[in-house]
Amino acid sequence: MAEVDRFIEHLTRIEVYLSDQNSHKDTGADKRCNIEARLKGKPPIAVSDDGETYDIAINGAAGKLSTSLETIVGKMKSH
Repeated sequence: MAEVDRFIEHLTRIEVYLSDQNSHKDTGADKRCNIEARLKGKPPIAVSDDGETYDIAINGAAGKLSTSLETIVGKMKSH
């Protein structure tokens, strides 16, 4: 996840969970990616995204995580 590499010094752990919401049907955007990131000294952050493929879901969730980390780390640096 290149989107979050620049925040690696602030993270203690990242967990990625993939699931197929409708495994018995072919219904489009049914692949889900949940990502939980743990920041040093902060509560964990959880984001998720759905897509037609796992790649789309992973990229979407990673983008959301990057945006969240940008906000949190930015606030940490300003204090």
